[in-house]
Amino acid sequence: MTARRDHYAVLGVPQTATARQIKDAFRRLAREHHPDTNAGDAASDREFKRVARAYETLGDPKKRHAYDTRHTTGRFAGPGGGGPQAIKVEGMDPVYHLDLGHHSDFYQAGDPLSVTEAAAAVGRNPSWLRKAIRERRLRATKSPEGYLLRRRDVERLDRETARRKPKPGGEPELDDDVLAAAES
Repeated sequence: MTARRDHYAVLGVPQTATARQIKDAFRRLAREHHPDTNAGDAASDREFKRVARAYETLGDPKKRHAYDTRHTTGRFAGPGGGGPQAIKVEGMDPVYHLDLGHHSDFYQAGDPLSVTEAAAAVGRNPSWLRKAIRERRLRATKSPEGYLLRRRDVERLDRETARRKPKPGGEPELDDDVLAAAES
């Protein structure tokens, strides 16, 4: 039994392709593999049918949506894509949810921090975080108490953002040992 190829791969377009790009790819491939231009070529005939099947699915917006959904959450999806599932223990409520995504997301997310708590955690001014939220460099959840942030997002932003340089004109303080070594 032969494995079916992904419809996007058959047409040679990315999953983010527009309807126009899909149609253009189909026309190009159909012209190349059409049975009238390749009379008697069985491989080309099979490829033409494969291309037609892919366009039939991806050319219709409803069928394309169903195809994409099936490949992200259906039986063709990767691990953790099967939808909500839980393990039931006799006499108890469900104890473990299987669809948590990647395990590092679960362990590293931690409790949400307020802007003040997050700023204290990375040793920055809270206004720096508020500015990053406004500029959409930092994801935040709006709650009645204010913005809530994930610790790892704040730490990642802190590593990526350059620190301010010291203001010019300020004379650095040097130890007596350094001065003595410089004079000799």
